[in-house]
Amino acid sequence: MAEFEHLAYPYFVLRQLFELHGANWTVAEDGGEVCGYVLTAIGGDGTAWFLGFAVAAGCRGRGYGRALLEAALAQCRRARAEQVFVTVKPGNRSAYHLYKEVGFVWVDHEGTYFGPDEPRDVLVHKIYH
Repeated sequence: MAEFEHLAYPYFVLRQLFELHGANWTVAEDGGEVCGYVLTAIGGDGTAWFLGFAVAAGCRGRGYGRALLEAALAQCRRARAEQVFVTVKPGNRSAYHLYKEVGFVWVDHEGTYFGPDEPRDVLVHKIYH
C-alpha cells in the first residue's frame, strides 16, 4: 500500500518489526486485496504503540479503519496493555475523527517527530481492565 508515501517502512524494518511483533499485526482484506493494516507493538511495561495504520484509498469510508482499530485495541486488552499510543500528522482530520471515536485523546505535539518538517501529535487510549 502506498498510503505512507515517503514515510513507509523499508522492507528490512518491516521484517524486523514482524519478528518482534508480527502476532500483533492486524490486516483487513477484501476479495484477496489488502485494504488496510495496523502494526502494533506491545511492550512488557503495559504500553503499546500503533506503529503504522493505513486504509487504502479505495477502501475508505466502508468501516475498515474503525474495524481495524477496534481489533487492534482488543489485542492490546488481551495482552493486558494499559495504554496505547499513536502519532498523527497535525491537520489529518479524518484520522483524528476516527481515533477520537474509538477513545484516543491528544497528549503531546512534537514538531520534528520524524525529522525536520515532520511534526506529529501524540494520542493515547487508556485501557481499563
